[in-house]
Formats: sequence, C-alpha cells, structure tokens
Amino acid sequence: MKQRQLGLIVFLLCCVSMAGCSKIFPSVFGDDAMFGKTVQEQREEVYGHIIIDLPTTFTALGTVEVLWSPDVTIPDLTLPQKLETKVYKDGGAYYLTQWTRLGTEKYYFETLKNENTDRWGYKWQLTTFTVPANTDNQEYSQYIKYMKEQGGKLAPAFAVNVYAKRFSGRVIVRVIELTPSKDENTPIPQFSQLYPVVPLQTVDKSEAESTLQAEKTLEVDNTLEAENSLEAENKLISQ
Repeated sequence: MKQRQLGLIVFLLCCVSMAGCSKIFPSVFGDDAMFGKTVQEQREEVYGHIIIDLPTTFTALGTVEVLWSPDVTIPDLTLPQKLETKVYKDGGAYYLTQWTRLGTEKYYFETLKNENTDRWGYKWQLTTFTVPANTDNQEYSQYIKYMKEQGGKLAPAFAVNVYAKRFSGRVIVRVIELTPSKDENTPIPQFSQLYPVVPLQTVDKSEAESTLQAEKTLEVDNTLEAENSLEAENKLISQ
C-alpha cells in the first residue's frame, strides 16, 4: 500500500513539474501544445534560415510557381522568373510564403527601403493594399486562380500585407497575408516595381562580396544537409 501511495505521489509531482515547464519554456511547451506536439510543428521554413510561425489553424494547400519578369532587359536571364510559393489556408484567410532567385550574376535587386517592420523575429519591408477576387493583375490573378482551384469560396476582396526581405542581392523572400475585406480596390504594385534590379557595377563592392559569400554559404549548407540526409537513409537501410 505504501509503495502504491509513493508511486502516486511521484506521478503527481511529475505532472506538476511538466505543467510548470509549460510556463517556463514556452518555446518547447506552448500553451496550446499537447503531449507529443511542440511549437516546432507550427514553424514553416520560407528560405534559408528564414522561418515563420503560423497558427495551428492554418493548413497547407500546396505549392505553386508564380511567374514574373523584371522591367529591364537582361541578356543572359531566362524569362519568366519564378516565385516558388507555398499556400496555407484558414477559413477565408490565406498565407503565402515565397522566394525568388534572380537567375543572373550581372544584376542584383536594389536594397529594400523601409525594411524595418518586426515580424517573426526578423525585419521586413511591409507593403499594404487591397486586391479584388476578380483582379486582372498579372501576379495576383495567379494566386487567386490557384486558390479557386483548391475549392475555396473566396471573399469579394482581400486586404493584403506583403512582408519582404532581400535575403541576398539576388534573392527576395516574402510572406503574403490575405484576409477577407470589403474595402474598395487600391492600386496594386507590380513585383518588378517593388523590387527593381540594377547592374552589378552599380552595387557597392563590399556589398557584392558579402552577397556572394552568403549565397556560397547557403549552397554549402544545402549540400551538407542533403549529404546528411542521404547518410541517414543509408544507415536506416543497412539496419
């Protein structure tokens, strides 16, 4: 009997301890987390080390390649360029996470202005406007078409928040937040207008060098990750 009572006391103490940990270590034990589930499962990789938190109510719909072209002619650039986009939905609201890499070493994206909005632990350039569901905008009509193909009933219009970062001179990373709106349509900026490209010689030399180093580091990291994944798979097969 005493052993059973002692076991029960130990079990209750463990439960209290874990409940306390949920307050002390919220990054591991979130308020809405359950046993076997952590906040890590709610985090979504956008590009490189850029990771955002999405509410657990959002579900992934899939991926889509959205096309765009710069306003200037670049002889060695294959057109159109692609925005690699993941789409998430919660009711009538949507999140899009995306990135594009300029396929040339002769041009770079200009440094973003007002990249000072805090979100998800990073600094972003924030642009806001409204898009009607029947828009003929070249970029946003591609998003709307994909969202319709997924069977969702769309709102007449969406309030749009675009969070953008220049990850390196040749990469733009964005998170687009679309929420139902009844507001009137506002001018929709073109991707090429928001992120103009310039010839390499106009870019500061030190900035160009740091950009190339960042890109090389990312390529090395991706290679190592692929090698580690392959090695793990080989070990699993050999077992």
